[in-house]
Amino acid sequence: MGYEKAIVRSMSRIEARKLGLALLVGCCIVILTYFISMSETAGVDEQPSLTYKVGTNEAVEGKIGVPNSDSVTKERGNKAAAHQHANNAEDKEEEVESKKPAEKSLPPKKQDEVIQMMKPQSAPVCDLSNFRTEFCEMKGDVRVHGKSSSVVFVSPHHQNNEWKIVPYVRKHMGNIEKVTVRTTTSPESAPRCTVNQTVPAIVFALGGFTGNYYHDFTDVLLPLFLTARQFDGEVQFLITNIQVWWLHKYQPIIKRLTRYEFVDLDRSNEVYCHPHVMVDLRFHSDLTIDPSRAPNGYSMLDFTRFLRSAYSIERDHAVDLREHPERKPRLLLVERNGTRRFTNVPEIIRMAEGLNFEVVRADASFGDVDGFVSVVNSCDVIMGVHGAGLTNFVFLPMNAVLIQIVPCCELEGMATHTFGVPSTQARLHYLEYNIGVDESTLLELYPRHDPVFTDPQSIHRQGWFKMGKIYLKKQNVKLDVNRFRPYLQKAMDFLRQ
Repeated sequence: MGYEKAIVRSMSRIEARKLGLALLVGCCIVILTYFISMSETAGVDEQPSLTYKVGTNEAVEGKIGVPNSDSVTKERGNKAAAHQHANNAEDKEEEVESKKPAEKSLPPKKQDEVIQMMKPQSAPVCDLSNFRTEFCEMKGDVRVHGKSSSVVFVSPHHQNNEWKIVPYVRKHMGNIEKVTVRTTTSPESAPRCTVNQTVPAIVFALGGFTGNYYHDFTDVLLPLFLTARQFDGEVQFLITNIQVWWLHKYQPIIKRLTRYEFVDLDRSNEVYCHPHVMVDLRFHSDLTIDPSRAPNGYSMLDFTRFLRSAYSIERDHAVDLREHPERKPRLLLVERNGTRRFTNVPEIIRMAEGLNFEVVRADASFGDVDGFVSVVNSCDVIMGVHGAGLTNFVFLPMNAVLIQIVPCCELEGMATHTFGVPSTQARLHYLEYNIGVDESTLLELYPRHDPVFTDPQSIHRQGWFKMGKIYLKKQNVKLDVNRFRPYLQKAMDFLRQ
């Protein structure tokens, strides 16, 4: 009896252990099944963009795990009967269908992003956002017809479109003929090539303000450097409104920018085909370069070095008076022949020589750039009244000094923009001297109580031409040498740094 009770107790303990073990195994199976189903869902949702081959609806192998019905049955145990297995297989088939990539449910914005990733990307052809200029760039099948002033870009990635572009950095110039730039998806709608080239081409115009020394540089030469220099001479210039005398005037610069003969588009009936064409020139601001936007990170310092190299002038740095205190710095006095000229030049020279400067009196004659740049480069300081002659700062050696004398009245902002900012970018020292009313010859034309002196802004508000007629065309300068002397002393201090 005692033995039987012991057996019963023993069997009860065994049954309890079996029941507990069975419960534990069941719980594990349920938990495992839950995590498997969750991992399947997470594997699809976390990175849907990685589940497509580019340009197809095919799932990428190994990126989406779509289990078959057998594996699901094994993962969920062998407890189901045959008819339940069939039902599970049918349910799973529907689940697989719902997970096919082509039918994945993505938010509309995400769907657009995926579609864009699957399409070839192409940059806009023309940028019209700059208030001063327009610029178009095309790479591929580009055809330029001379006499019609048209550029056709054959591209399957651009819809048919058309722009009228002024190929000059002042897009509001009325005397520059526009160039038609259009895109087409059909080669048959483009003119047939008659001249095939393998190098890029730049379409631009001469005219506008070219012929003025300042505008030659700010409107053409610097933008041309900014656009063409990256090709190291392997680029051709297709020019409208061509001025042969102008190209000859700046021949050393032009020859360093291109190894190819320029094309007079206005007189050519050829169709020039290039793999890369730009219409107009890159432009950031007047006589300045923004390295963050420039090809190869070019800067104003790169431009001035390029000019010195083009004209074979090798003086890179101004005199260092710490190392050579015995030397006299050379001061270039820019004398204007028209308005805004100095009326007391001999007095200015005596004062400068008294401060130990060697004064150089010179101004470039029309067209004689080659002979003048070496004179400029030999100097350490250049001074003159606001005007085109100060553009010669681009040939000065680094650490030289530019002193701009600003005419009356309230022209400081214009003067700083024109020469102050560019010269500083070229690693020169810049000084600005604003003359007083007593130094202006306008006193010979207007009484001192006239708004010309008492309210200059009333003149400025009348527009550029009214302002220019009075302050730029009628005004000369009688420099107060005693008031100006500290500026030359400061220039000397710069050369001692």
